[in-house]
Amino acid sequence: MKNFKKLLCVLLAVCLLIPFASCKKEEAKTDDTTAAPTTEPTTVAQPEPANINPLTGIADLDEAVIGKRPLAIMVENHPDARPQWGLNTPDIVVEGLVEGGITRMMWIYSDVSKVEKIGPCRSSRINYIEVAEAFDAIYAHFGGSPTAYSMMNGDSSIDHIDFNFSDGKFERDQSRNVAIEHRATTKGEWINDAIAKKGFRTDIDEEYAKPFVFSKTKLELPGGKCEEVKAVFSTGYAHTFKYNADDGLYYNYMNSNPMKDGVTDEQMSVSNVLILSCNVTTFDYKYAQWNLTSGTGYYISNGTYQEINWKKGDGKVHDRFEFTDADGNELKFNTGKFWIGFVPNGNTTVS
Repeated sequence: MKNFKKLLCVLLAVCLLIPFASCKKEEAKTDDTTAAPTTEPTTVAQPEPANINPLTGIADLDEAVIGKRPLAIMVENHPDARPQWGLNTPDIVVEGLVEGGITRMMWIYSDVSKVEKIGPCRSSRINYIEVAEAFDAIYAHFGGSPTAYSMMNGDSSIDHIDFNFSDGKFERDQSRNVAIEHRATTKGEWINDAIAKKGFRTDIDEEYAKPFVFSKTKLELPGGKCEEVKAVFSTGYAHTFKYNADDGLYYNYMNSNPMKDGVTDEQMSVSNVLILSCNVTTFDYKYAQWNLTSGTGYYISNGTYQEINWKKGDGKVHDRFEFTDADGNELKFNTGKFWIGFVPNGNTTVS
């Protein structure tokens, strides 16, 4: 009897242990089968739209002009030439001294085809040729200085349209009582016809395809607020750009007077004001020569500004521009149109 009680106790103990063992095995089995590997969420970079305008960073190009060379055209800024026809149409307006204290402009377009009136068109100068070549642009002008012709005739890679030699169609505006040299106008369709007739290369060289680095977000520049910037070329030629916080644009005043488009009567405005300070000298007794090797300057946008550095490669005709901040980092720009002024050293005020 005593042995029977011992055997009964052992059997009861074994029976109690079996469920616990089964639970442990089941728990282990459940853990093994339900555990899933941990993975980090992946972010897929969105491709850049193919129709981004390389001169403004805005995705608004027609398919036909994607990857094509820009067009740069000379426009005068004499008082009798104002208001210029089409002043608000270019992606970039470049301005600098030519001679005798006067300035001239060069308008640069990614797509000139739909522009109905451009002018008054005027003659070429060597500085503008070098800037046009920095963008791989086809260059249009109405005549030129002897040094400009020497440069263009001496370099077959400079593709240019000279209205003075009937390379492209133009007409004289009859609405103003001014001298004939202030009345030459053209249009985008005529310019494109001239490009086709001359058989110029139209695909852009990849080296020049992205002249600016655009920010994906709106930048506030580190120099501080800039409600107004004044760039003085000479006693008779001074620009003041005033910021409008409502639309984020800088409006152009020439000698305190609003600069207006002769077609629409709208005041010229841009998102980006880029001052490239440089040493300006004269040669042949009168023609302005900008030192295009390198310099300092200001970038003004979104109601703010910063000091910058710039250089044009090694200073050769076809070299591209490089823009950096004061610390030597690649400069980023806000999207939108530009006014670029090659302003004599020390002649710019930001406030």
